[in-house]
Amino acid sequence: MTSYSDCSLSFSPGNPPNRGITFVDHASAGRSGHLGHALVEYAPDRLLAFYPNCAGEPNDGHNAVGWMEYKRSTDGGTSWSDPLPFEYSKAVYENGGRSVMTENAVRADNGAVLAVNLECDIAENGLWRPYGVPTYLRSEDGGDTWSDPRALSDEPGRVYDVIRDGDDILALEFENDATDTWTGTRETDVYGLHASTDAGRSFDRRSTLPFDTDGRGYGALTTLPDSRLVAYIYHEENETRLEYLTSTDGGRSWSEIGTTPLAKKIRNPQVTRYGDRYLLHGRSGSYGYASGNFVLYTSEDGLNWDDGTYLRMQEAGAGAYSESLVVGKLDQQSEPRVLIQASHAYEGSKTNVQHWWLTRREGH
Repeated sequence: MTSYSDCSLSFSPGNPPNRGITFVDHASAGRSGHLGHALVEYAPDRLLAFYPNCAGEPNDGHNAVGWMEYKRSTDGGTSWSDPLPFEYSKAVYENGGRSVMTENAVRADNGAVLAVNLECDIAENGLWRPYGVPTYLRSEDGGDTWSDPRALSDEPGRVYDVIRDGDDILALEFENDATDTWTGTRETDVYGLHASTDAGRSFDRRSTLPFDTDGRGYGALTTLPDSRLVAYIYHEENETRLEYLTSTDGGRSWSEIGTTPLAKKIRNPQVTRYGDRYLLHGRSGSYGYASGNFVLYTSEDGLNWDDGTYLRMQEAGAGAYSESLVVGKLDQQSEPRVLIQASHAYEGSKTNVQHWWLTRREGH
């Protein structure tokens, strides 16, 4: 069994850290599901967990040829409903030539849920790109019904993270339509921060982040212990470091670029604040030694990370698109715990969807 490097946290009993729990068994039907792992707690102990249901071909399962589904839990993640199709995503796919992947979800201050989507043109090769203008749907009843899709910004691109900062909802979009490639290649490929101050009814552009985007992609947002906002991005040519910017005014202006080292590398970073700890997880890079595994780092300050722990070793092709959620924050009587969801390749690049649960150890 893999040991966990942060003694203040532990995996739930029966949940060995080097395997995880199979949440979606795509292998039984030869299906796949890479990106699109939005998670949200919309009421105490009531969760929605989205995941992609895609074809086993083309690209040996590494594709966007499919639609989104979700499962509901009414007991804090102990049990889950049967799969429910995300009707907007399925209708777009069935109309031909496009698909919709739901990568982020967030609960607004009034309890409304936003599901934020990557709009994909799959007509040519089944991959996720080129990207359209990102959309979001809003639900006032915990996902029973959804609004019509709305444009989140004016620019095509991919929203890599959505968080609550007080009552504001902040969305980090890489404004790159990926007609060339998904990393930055042009001066117009920039990270934009979009903000909603009306519970997700509308978004306005708040700032352009001063990152050098050449060869960069992915992104994550969170708040630091001193309430600064921090945005992180990935550099394809240096997977042992994350680049970041901080903001003291809610993302209206930004610091100079900083970097933080990562012992086991990272790709597609996802960051979650859990009490006095920060969790960072993703693929342990895609190039060179020890790449392709699913890795988890922890930090006390959100900027300096431990040596990391492998949650699952690569057994076939690439996986480890992931998301995480602190469950229990809406119920003051319960001890919050963390749900991590990730894709894991079972054959070629066809993936199942796995879950891990993390809790605080007693005395920490």
